[in-house]
Amino acid sequence: MTPRMFGPYELLDLLGRGGMGDVYRARDTRRGRLVALKLLPDLYTDDAEYLSRFRREQLVAARLREPHVIPIHDFGEIDGRLFIDMRLVDGEHVGRLLERTGPLPPARAVHLVGQVAEALAAAHADGLVHRDVKPTNVLVTPSDFVYVVDFGIARKIGTTSTALTVSGATVGTLDYMAPERFTNLPVDARADVYSLACLLHECLTDTRPFRGDDLPALMHAHLYGTPARVSSLVPGIPPALDAVVARGLAKDREDRYPGPLELAAAAREALRTTEPLPQAPPVLPAGRVVPTDPRPAERTEERTEERTGERTTAVASAGLPTPGPDDHRDGGGPGGAGASGGRPARRRALAVAGAVAAVLAVVLAVTWALTTRGDDPQDGAAAGTSTSATSPSAPASPTPTAPVVSPSVPIPAAGAAIDVGPTPGYAQVAPNGRYAYIASRDERVVTVLDTTLDRVTGKIPIDAAPPRFITFSPDGRTAYVTVYTDDKTVNAVVFLDTATNRVSTTVPVGKRPFAPATTLDGRFLYVPIHDEGRVEVIDTTTGEIVDRLTTPPNPHWVVFSRDGGTFYTADHESGVVTAFDTASHALLATIEVGVSPHSLALSPDGGQLSVVNYDSNTLSMIDTATHTVVRTVDLGNNPQDVTYAPDGVHLYTADVEAGLVEVVETATGRVTARIPTGDSPSSVSVTPDGRRAYVTNLGDGTVRVLDTAAL
Repeated sequence: MTPRMFGPYELLDLLGRGGMGDVYRARDTRRGRLVALKLLPDLYTDDAEYLSRFRREQLVAARLREPHVIPIHDFGEIDGRLFIDMRLVDGEHVGRLLERTGPLPPARAVHLVGQVAEALAAAHADGLVHRDVKPTNVLVTPSDFVYVVDFGIARKIGTTSTALTVSGATVGTLDYMAPERFTNLPVDARADVYSLACLLHECLTDTRPFRGDDLPALMHAHLYGTPARVSSLVPGIPPALDAVVARGLAKDREDRYPGPLELAAAAREALRTTEPLPQAPPVLPAGRVVPTDPRPAERTEERTEERTGERTTAVASAGLPTPGPDDHRDGGGPGGAGASGGRPARRRALAVAGAVAAVLAVVLAVTWALTTRGDDPQDGAAAGTSTSATSPSAPASPTPTAPVVSPSVPIPAAGAAIDVGPTPGYAQVAPNGRYAYIASRDERVVTVLDTTLDRVTGKIPIDAAPPRFITFSPDGRTAYVTVYTDDKTVNAVVFLDTATNRVSTTVPVGKRPFAPATTLDGRFLYVPIHDEGRVEVIDTTTGEIVDRLTTPPNPHWVVFSRDGGTFYTADHESGVVTAFDTASHALLATIEVGVSPHSLALSPDGGQLSVVNYDSNTLSMIDTATHTVVRTVDLGNNPQDVTYAPDGVHLYTADVEAGLVEVVETATGRVTARIPTGDSPSSVSVTPDGRRAYVTNLGDGTVRVLDTAAL
């Protein structure tokens, strides 16, 4: 199309058209950025009640900070037409994905739906029901990161279905509407649970759970019909998922899951109970071994081996070798690791007084709406398109589907010490907890530890240089390993394909790359370059360095804020933590901490940032809202790593010279345990469910297991 102007926006391409408006790829000429611009139909501008509701609800939707909610830059009215300015996303909606691929593998379907559940849960916590969950409102990036769009018809929890009509047009899509939407019952979060179950059914089978030849037939199916079992429609779907979908589609909302996270957790559990154990890894030439499938997967069996060690708060005071006074252990590359239930069924009749009249009213309204404006399957594909960014924008989202988190305990039990080979400097548990990848420096391998079996199942050769630090893409499909030689002649980031355990890309970088982090959508990797005082930004899709930004001397660590809009660096020689805006790379704050800040960790709720200070033997806790240090905690000698328990109640530090892991209560700063783990503990990484921690002991070639949650 020929570009035309809409206020300050240059409309470049039409991305989608539907009953709720047209979506364009547009350029915001004020800020010089590409956006997805949704223009609502003119009929809404004439409705004073809708205008008031639009502004009120968009304010709430715009403030949602959950990574899987599409960011809203701006909204309002220009020349009498309502608009919503959203982030432009590189991806496609689930409807197009299913057209292209057919039914999704169960693990992928559950992974995508789990991310939708996180977005919905955030909206529900803010008092909003989405009310239009459907495939075209779910965008999927090439790395399978999900954005939920079109919160434009979101309403306050408790409003009735009669509020769904605007100028006679029913808002939402009938194929995914909960039965109570056709009655006078108030609508709450369980209506979104029903729609989410419809989405899961469609992802698994490429068919909608209910079909009808006309609108009354379709609504009758929602009110009274029973869909086919998903396992009967597509071979290979675990029968355990039948019960998950069925409960999500319960006619009586009291019989559904109470919220979307509970549905997602039940779906993951259904997969977990049917997943086979991994096969033994093959032995390759030269005695090197790679796991058959090291990609992170859900836990497949309960551990049966006996745990050793006792709970203790005693500090080991003798018998541990001491490195030289100038050996901070950071120059050699160790550091900290970054880290279904429901109420009993109650059956009662769904029909209420006036339900039949409400159904007929909806039929008339929808019939009028479809005959006057149509219903395009692209409705809601607002932000789904390809972009060619030359610099990173503020990302959204971390992690794959959220696990059920166990409460952390103040005194973890020390378990087995696993022999993993010499100089394990750094460990990182994969995003869904199945494997830990360990940077084994002297062997020049990444050692793979199966957390189900607590044994080494493979070693991945890293020929370029000794591995130092490891982080994963949000979906776990790629591991990024920083490597450098002691003479600093080779410095690079190695991309490992975790499906094959092969090096797919090697990107040369500046001298001594330390602990990197990906943006929350996985598009960019931020690498601190220790010796050159900068962070280099790598486009993970091309392997190209797209930006370099200066930091105070000797950045060690990069951590992103929970919403991805800010990133922090720990600047070792400068004694500060710096905060930068992710989109513009502008410096936001310089925070003075202790001497030689080493490792950073962000609390699960994003409100607290902690840094261990190597040479002052302290922990600094920073309020991320004010960028001020709110608490300083004294620790043992030379703390090198810090990470949070997933529940946020405790954090763990690895004190390399003291031979300890210390447990700190995050609300008070009180040290609740000091646990001897081995010779020179250099990193600690916790499984996403919070049940276990893995501590690398640099000096004795072991990984110590800590049971960090109550059994």
